[in-house]
Amino acid sequence: MKDGGPAFPQIWLTNDGQGNQKNVGPGGMTLRDYFAAKAMPKLIERSSKIDDFSVGAKAYQIADAMLNAREQ
Repeated sequence: MKDGGPAFPQIWLTNDGQGNQKNVGPGGMTLRDYFAAKAMPKLIERSSKIDDFSVGAKAYQIADAMLNAREQ
């Protein structure tokens, strides 16, 4: 499953104890997680009966649709 990569790309460096820095990769949430988080408040607002699993699953369906639209 594609996740869109990091939502807010950064270079994360760490010191190896000998004065050298090495890249430990991107951190933070994926673009898929970010899209799902942005969709969730509206889903909760529209839901008369909140079912956490259903709202979360729908949020990720929306996020996946957004990622697919970006590829078009």
